[in-house]
Amino acid sequence: MLNWDDLRFLLAVARSGSMSGAARELDVNHATVIRRIRSLEDQLGTVLFERHGHSYVITPAGQVAFDAAERMEAQSVGVERQVIGQATALSGRIRVTAPEPMGRTFLLPAIRDFNAAYPDILIDLSLSMRSYDLGMREADVAFRVTNDPPQDLVGNKLATIEIAVYGRKGDDLKPENVTGVISVDHLLKENVGWEEAWFPEARTTLITDSPAVAADAIKEGFGVSMIPVAIGEPDPELERMADIPSTTSGEIWLLTHLDIRSNARMRVFRDFVQEHFSRRVPQLKGTEPVEDTPRLKSA
Repeated sequence: MLNWDDLRFLLAVARSGSMSGAARELDVNHATVIRRIRSLEDQLGTVLFERHGHSYVITPAGQVAFDAAERMEAQSVGVERQVIGQATALSGRIRVTAPEPMGRTFLLPAIRDFNAAYPDILIDLSLSMRSYDLGMREADVAFRVTNDPPQDLVGNKLATIEIAVYGRKGDDLKPENVTGVISVDHLLKENVGWEEAWFPEARTTLITDSPAVAADAIKEGFGVSMIPVAIGEPDPELERMADIPSTTSGEIWLLTHLDIRSNARMRVFRDFVQEHFSRRVPQLKGTEPVEDTPRLKSA
């Protein structure tokens, strides 16, 4: 019978295209990956990968094994999700993922107060612009900017992101005087072309996937950028360009997988954070921040 652990190595090499990439993903050394792949090839009596330079290309036989291993992986993760979904104890770990600016601005205060209310629940927070796969248990709860959440996830819309063009406070912030613009590529899917529309003579000085980095770049003199008002308004070194109207850029959703939505610790965390965000909608819209005095829930 095949060892499922060996199949994990097959999946990692196929997905990364290299032994070293698989080693990093699985947190083992390079030699261990080679040894486990050779062991699997010996068990199956066939070659699973062909080496081309520094890359490993899966063979037709390897693809058959890969497809079967993926099905086994999905079934294994599905069992894990369903078991976790039945847990009733208000203790344990919750893996949370969110875009980096959201974590810094909104989530840390919420998690601080959640810790005080539920000290036996540990929040494991990953701030990244990457969309973690909740179906594969890369995270338990995700905050995502989207207008179309995946069908296998459930959750609530927390707010709509408002964005506006900001420059460095004290500069002459008129469109005709702007010479540089900073583009936040992932944020502006529905606002493509704002640079050309408002600043046709300006050049793009920086492209980033982080609104927080764009805000820092504005202060460093790179130029102006379209960023969330939740980042721009509280910053005393930034100033909104009054001649350019604000717009929206997606919705913020709090999501979890269908299979774990009834888990007790997930449920109390979702409820707590939803209440936290509901009192901070004015910040997302660029009005005065509300006082940070959340009501704590008891277990």
